[in-house]
Amino acid sequence: MPYFVHITDADRAYLNSLPLSDKAKERVEDFIEYAIAQVDDAFRNDPANRTRPDTGYFHTDLLLFDVWGDGQLHRINFVVDDEYAPIGVLIVVYVDHQG
Repeated sequence: MPYFVHITDADRAYLNSLPLSDKAKERVEDFIEYAIAQVDDAFRNDPANRTRPDTGYFHTDLLLFDVWGDGQLHRINFVVDDEYAPIGVLIVVYVDHQG
């Protein structure tokens, strides 16, 4: 069962303003829908994916080669609060783009 992924308006605006082609932005949305919303417990709980062992956050990265736009490699890092995972909710708390 997929999780509901909450993204603040500010983070949504940040994602919308990234220097990516429209097609690449669609891929970002696909990543949120499939890689975050459907993340499995093994990935979430793997210490390598936790920001720190004592926090309720995990991180995941999207590496995207924007062949439809600038032809550059872009990395988008998502930090996600999974405190409410037991009730089916994940909260994106930080998004960072490097391109």
